[in-house]
Amino acid sequence: MQLKSSTDYAIRIVCYLATHNGMISTSELSKQLYIATTYIPKIAKKLKDANIIVASEGVKGGYTLAKRAEDISLKEIVSCMEETMAINRCLERDGFCSRNAVNHCRVHKVLLDIQNTYNNKLENIKVSDLIRPGKDEYFGRFYVVLKVNLKKNSYECVYSHNQDVYDQSEIIDSYDVFIKNYVNRFVYESDQEKIESFLLLDELKKVDSCIEEDLSYRRLNKGSYIWMEAKKYVDTDNHKAIITLHNNKIYQNTIVNMEQELRNKEKVMLKQYWDMVTLLVAVLNHNNVVDKEYHDDISFYTKQMYLQLQKDYPKYGITDEDIEIVTHLAPIHDIGKVRVPIEILNKPGKLTKEEMDIVKQHPLVGAEMTKRFPKGLTTEKLNQYSYEICRHHHERYDGTGYPDGLKGEDIPLSAQVVGLVDAYDALLSVRPYKKKLEHDQAVQMILNGECGKFSDELLHCFKKVSSQNNWIKRSEREAV
Repeated sequence: MQLKSSTDYAIRIVCYLATHNGMISTSELSKQLYIATTYIPKIAKKLKDANIIVASEGVKGGYTLAKRAEDISLKEIVSCMEETMAINRCLERDGFCSRNAVNHCRVHKVLLDIQNTYNNKLENIKVSDLIRPGKDEYFGRFYVVLKVNLKKNSYECVYSHNQDVYDQSEIIDSYDVFIKNYVNRFVYESDQEKIESFLLLDELKKVDSCIEEDLSYRRLNKGSYIWMEAKKYVDTDNHKAIITLHNNKIYQNTIVNMEQELRNKEKVMLKQYWDMVTLLVAVLNHNNVVDKEYHDDISFYTKQMYLQLQKDYPKYGITDEDIEIVTHLAPIHDIGKVRVPIEILNKPGKLTKEEMDIVKQHPLVGAEMTKRFPKGLTTEKLNQYSYEICRHHHERYDGTGYPDGLKGEDIPLSAQVVGLVDAYDALLSVRPYKKKLEHDQAVQMILNGECGKFSDELLHCFKKVSSQNNWIKRSEREAV
């Protein structure tokens, strides 16, 4: 089973909440854990549904743990984030086997043993363990080896790190009594029952032929505890069992390594995403759908608009990340035109209704193309923006646009901005069916609504940025 990166994020969120008192906001979690703010509510909802955290809305809202860190297992977190915890399909549905050999299938038995061990270890690792300080708190010099004669109900303490355990084995004749005494003295209270059930003599005798099993538990140690592992090797054919109680080293860097691996995978996916965008822009250039400099111009205009919106209209909640993403994605809004016949795109005269209907399909075609872009947590927002920009950049604020006739704020802001700067840039450009316009003419046509209706907020920002020197210089270079 390959854990998703969202599972890694969930573990880190819960651990962070466990080390801090009070409500922790989304912005703080994002900043401290390097998780995009858009991911946190989705992950938090799953954790909330699993009763691991609680959420509160409002100015002082945020997240906190629903219960003590000692009561939250790693298995709880992983289970609520992953669709399945099963290693193999035959473990998901009892009785399933491709050859109906479940009762004597060694593969099934091995996988089931691995699954049980895996689940048991996750169940026994608590959030409180993950956040405990120090390198050596998970293990110490603790070891006990017992040899059990199942037929005679006798036992021998072959080795113990602790002389007191040796002494007790000399005094106590009964194996079961010894185990209960050991458990009562050394095992963490909430783990005592499961250890007894795992090790008592009757349980050992239930084994059919041979078995090897282990069980993690917590050993009391100077007011705290360390993780241990009880392992039993049972051979009922020869009436023997070997029991070992030993320190279980749970490496903290396992989580770190998993996180690093996931980050590396996401980096590769992110690179693949932007490589795809670059390739599509190159295809648009090659097909003469846009000029070679076009993607730089459309990105520039988009960024200036977004910066002004961020400054003048905080209500939109525009982040620097939003600006960066939309700026880089803006040039691919017309990728659907690669499916439009070149003779239609380069037709010098007015298009027929049938030809115009074909052109109007390009937002839908482009949006479908974005669905094939690489998908992952780091590309989730990119996928959303690329889809919105491609599908909705020809929508207009009064509902007269296409392909969906969206109206007002139903049109994603990214598509509204790209739609406006695309209309402006088209006015400045030479097309087979039109001459280029001067900057002032283009600006006035946009403000007059001659290229479709845009919101008052967008027009306000457009009026400001289009009068700035850097914008005018860009438009003059483009018009040359």
